[in-house]
Amino acid sequence: MYFFSHFSSKGFANIYILGPDGGGDAVIIDPGIFDIPLLQLIEDNNLYIRHILVTHSHETHTLGIKTILKIYDAEIYCYRRNIMDFEVNKVRDFTKLQLGEFDFEVIETPGHSGDSVTYKYGSFLFTGDTLLAGSVGPTSDDFSKKLLQNSINDKLIKLDGGFFVFPGHGPPSRLEIEKKLNKDLQDY
Repeated sequence: MYFFSHFSSKGFANIYILGPDGGGDAVIIDPGIFDIPLLQLIEDNNLYIRHILVTHSHETHTLGIKTILKIYDAEIYCYRRNIMDFEVNKVRDFTKLQLGEFDFEVIETPGHSGDSVTYKYGSFLFTGDTLLAGSVGPTSDDFSKKLLQNSINDKLIKLDGGFFVFPGHGPPSRLEIEKKLNKDLQDY
């Protein structure tokens, strides 16, 4: 399996790509941009973007979608009905996605935004802005903060600690490290 991360200087966001060994249909997660280095990474590895997973609809995680859809025949998966006026495949809690050779499970994790989800693939958690290395995503009010607390406690903290956390911003982490050392989680 190919696994790449690409950093977007716009919004300081992470973009992730999973593809089969040797090339083929790939999954891109949270394409906040679609620039020349990202295109070269995809093309140099003989990948074809077939699926776009969106953890939440903030533009730092979605602005690249329009360009991707001009180049590739890809389907979008997210919690909302549409993204940038594009039709999507709606996902909900416990939705199972078979995307080529990749099996994802959707975990609803609202709080940072009302449409936040985490995608679980094997031992990988793509958490968007729900859980970051050493912190949690910002919230707009007390209700959203409580919602985020519940999402993390009820859905993510209960998972086995062997998961790798790939957030929307900042470095990756491990769930067991976040359980022990994340100051924001200790406050919960």
